[in-house]
Amino acid sequence: MTKAATSAEIPNRDIRPYPVWWDDCPPRKNEPQPLPARCDVAIVGGGISGLSAALELARKSAGVVVLEADAFGFNAATRNSGGVSFGLDLAKIARWGRWARRNGPDIAALARGALESLTYTEGFIAENAIECDYQRRGRLSCAPTPRHYDQLSRRAETLNRLFDAGAYMVSRAEQHCEIGSDRFYGTMVIERSGQLNPARYLHSLVRLCSEARVSLHAGTLVERIDRAGTEFRLSTSAGPLLSSSVLVATNAHAARLPASGLGERIIPVASHVIVTEPLPIKLAERLIPRRRTGADNRRMLAYFRRTPDGERFLYGSRAAPFDVSPERAAAVLYRRMVASFPDLAGVRISHAWGCKVAFTLDSVPHMGEINGLHYVAGCNGNGVAMMSYLGNRVASKILEGGKPDCVFDQAAFPKLPFYDGEPWFLPAVAAGYRALDYLDTLRARRSEAH
Repeated sequence: MTKAATSAEIPNRDIRPYPVWWDDCPPRKNEPQPLPARCDVAIVGGGISGLSAALELARKSAGVVVLEADAFGFNAATRNSGGVSFGLDLAKIARWGRWARRNGPDIAALARGALESLTYTEGFIAENAIECDYQRRGRLSCAPTPRHYDQLSRRAETLNRLFDAGAYMVSRAEQHCEIGSDRFYGTMVIERSGQLNPARYLHSLVRLCSEARVSLHAGTLVERIDRAGTEFRLSTSAGPLLSSSVLVATNAHAARLPASGLGERIIPVASHVIVTEPLPIKLAERLIPRRRTGADNRRMLAYFRRTPDGERFLYGSRAAPFDVSPERAAAVLYRRMVASFPDLAGVRISHAWGCKVAFTLDSVPHMGEINGLHYVAGCNGNGVAMMSYLGNRVASKILEGGKPDCVFDQAAFPKLPFYDGEPWFLPAVAAGYRALDYLDTLRARRSEAH
């Protein structure tokens, strides 16, 4: 009996319920300090976008206060897989545009902005000598069916034209040079993509902000924001704060702050990740020989990579529409992982965790103003580069008192009717996606049989 035929049950229960990145870089709270009475810019949310904005503002001599409800690095900024790419789903954006007859920027303009986000982030890491294991190794978009392979083949030319992506196809017969699995029908390689350790990146942002004299306040919940003449009064768990400008950078946690108006525009979707214990080096190299990041291109998308040391295998997907325990998420993901990578059957899992990811109705990240509050929101599952870039762009907008040259700064930010930030519809959507993925797999198998 082969490993593929064995039971896909996790062989161990001693799983650490937090990100593998936290072993070296756990979330941190700054030393308690009194909240100042006033500042030039108050930033609500201490993730990638909030800290990137704070750094740019402080380096241009603004007085900045960052208010983070949790510890710095507790949420998605350090719970993601560490993939760094331009990350726009052009097909979804095009479908939204056709359905809504949106009068926003065209696909080419959005693509230029997305490419700029990747270029900016790579330059920012290099210029600030940030040690976060960043490497441009490329990524894989794997085809779960022959139809998906044909779709990816057509998409490669567009990606190269819009993003200079270095995209090319690898057939099923040759895919073992890229991925150690027979479950895919070939793959598209996108050379222009990178990876890093997200916790080390976030910790570096905190350090740079501290050096720039940003006033950092972890464990400080913003309860309310009110107008006070030409300023804003923030009521927080640490006391009141007056600020000339406010940036809301809460992303998937937008519903925590109703005054922002973002709760009805952001859909928080659960994402879950497991990581294996260190693997035999030959097995690790067989799974992803060139150490690229990867995704399986299903509707219930799964993503994977090797950790920066090359020893462990990381696998992520949506184990459930909402939060579930790390143990439950690990059991679901383990079965899916082994189904795609049978050589991992029987391998122990060391870490399992989850987080909330901010999606938008039009699949586009946004920055702008609502009720006089600046905001950055909607990473759509690809936040490292985009949130770094948009944090910098919104800071420039605040400093210049106008609109920077950024395609994602749009007045229109679609919202769902009858939606207040609680995504009641996700179970039905997830069930539909699973059913469609199953039908795709069934058709592919029947086609092979004939």
